[in-house]
Amino acid sequence: MTKPNFIFFDTETSGGRGLADILTIDALFCDHNLKLLESFSSKARLRKSRVYEIDSFLVNGLDPFEMDTSKNSNFDLTKEANDKFRSWVNKGPVFFCAHNGYGFDYMLTSQHLFSNLFTWPWIFSTGNARQIDSLPIVQNFDFYAPNKIATELNEKSNKVFKLGSLCKANGFEIKELHSSRGDTEGMMNLMSFLKKKDPALFKQSLSFTNKNDVLNKIKETDYFCHPETFYGRTRQFTSSYLCEHPVYKGYHLVFDLKHDPEEMFGEQSNEILKKKLNGAPKKYRTLKIGKNPFIQDKSFATNFNDEYKTLGHEILQTRANYIFKNRDELTNRLCLIINDQFQDQDMDQTELIPEQMIFSLKPSQSEKSLMDSYVLANTLDEQRKIHNQFKNPALKHLSEMILLDRFDDDAFSSSEYKRIRKGISRRLLSTNKEVFPTIPDGMARIDLLREEKKDDSQTLAKVERINKHIEGLAKDHEKYL
Repeated sequence: MTKPNFIFFDTETSGGRGLADILTIDALFCDHNLKLLESFSSKARLRKSRVYEIDSFLVNGLDPFEMDTSKNSNFDLTKEANDKFRSWVNKGPVFFCAHNGYGFDYMLTSQHLFSNLFTWPWIFSTGNARQIDSLPIVQNFDFYAPNKIATELNEKSNKVFKLGSLCKANGFEIKELHSSRGDTEGMMNLMSFLKKKDPALFKQSLSFTNKNDVLNKIKETDYFCHPETFYGRTRQFTSSYLCEHPVYKGYHLVFDLKHDPEEMFGEQSNEILKKKLNGAPKKYRTLKIGKNPFIQDKSFATNFNDEYKTLGHEILQTRANYIFKNRDELTNRLCLIINDQFQDQDMDQTELIPEQMIFSLKPSQSEKSLMDSYVLANTLDEQRKIHNQFKNPALKHLSEMILLDRFDDDAFSSSEYKRIRKGISRRLLSTNKEVFPTIPDGMARIDLLREEKKDDSQTLAKVERINKHIEGLAKDHEKYL
């Protein structure tokens, strides 16, 4: 069997929210021994349709004036990255790896593929590709192989698992910290370090990237162990499988065996059962089978001085047997309670903007064909011709934003251009609370930073340069109102 290669990647963005723009992206393609084979780097200019969060540039060190000079639009960056990633995936099985990738980079990059009209944004977990995250891997590594890696402590004496901190603590400090290139190299070095420290544990950390394998493992095992990390502290839970979450598909529920399921579910009233299940501590936990959960054998259940060791394997086995024997009945009752809870909650009726519709916008086959042709088009005339064929307002909007960023006013008639720019300016100059950053948000943040950083001349100089850029954006957008 071919051993998977690795693709390490990192992004620097215009903000920390879901609608942030990728400004730089770097990736390193390595063989199964983590030997570097090829590298990739791309950067893009700022979008005309968006504004950045001030703190993002203070952290990543990018200069907004310099970013404006980049030759690539966001579409161009996304297309370059997609083409490069696919070329590497086509060479054989591969693990994509990002630090806190599950929390940010994977969804962010998929969001960019969607908003740039790529019909299949889930490139990290389909075909030859599987996704892993170095953050939980190193947390689990630290828990099951204590003292093999060094960690710094924060002011609350909790371990710090930020990439820069880990690399520094273990002797390979990232020289260009918070740059996509520096962080990507740091991540590759960190994973190489783990592999050398404990090859068996490192291999086990990569064993649960196939959803079907994970599901078969936890369903066919009477009980098993799995770690979770909260606020820098990892602990192990011992559980038995119940069912897939009735609302969130791909999320699976397991019962925590430190609680007695017979005592819990023996109660005839669902109202009382509901109170018990929802009371602290949690009685059931959630496993995300598509996010490489770390599954340990049940023999680990009594390895730590905790509730499970006090209970012992005999009691844990009895509780697991009860769940296995009555799983259908227990699942039906639990799902009924969960569904009732979701029906009782007020559903968010906020209308999504097109960029947020990655899960709700379902293009028809003919629309997908147009989207594919749009992505492959090489010229303004070709993209403009396809743009005119889009009937779906959301697809039309996304196409407009791409054309604007790539070709500016060359892509539109005078009246079209004024309409588009006016709509953007209204959004970005809004004084309301929006789902995306606005220019007034940025100006307010700059005022606060001036006071907070008044004794930090270096940071204050950066703030003033960003302020000059923001003021220029404001004047430009005011022209269209």
